[in-house]
Amino acid sequence: SVCTKQLCSYSSGMETFEGLDAEVWGISPQGVDSHESFTRTYGLRMPLLADEGREIAKAYGVAAPGIGVRRAVFLIGPDGVLRWKHVALLGATFQSLSTLADQLSGIKTA
Repeated sequence: SVCTKQLCSYSSGMETFEGLDAEVWGISPQGVDSHESFTRTYGLRMPLLADEGREIAKAYGVAAPGIGVRRAVFLIGPDGVLRWKHVALLGATFQSLSTLADQLSGIKTA
């Protein structure tokens, strides 16, 4: 699935994120048991947070009727301020590691 490819891509690029002093978290409406199994199966190197009530999705404006949540990436600065986001209308693609690294570099120099 696209979600699996996205998380595996970001997990394998953790050194890039760490080099930019960034933390990566995955958030989805699946439960903790599902996340633990998924993390083990794919060897993910970032935490997955369970948003079963979709409260985080609602707060960030990505809860969607029918599909549950939209595929989205948020970059939040060390001050807690949202600095960049990408919300997909269709979840068929995801933002590449290089795109995120470029955006993170911009945040660090701003």
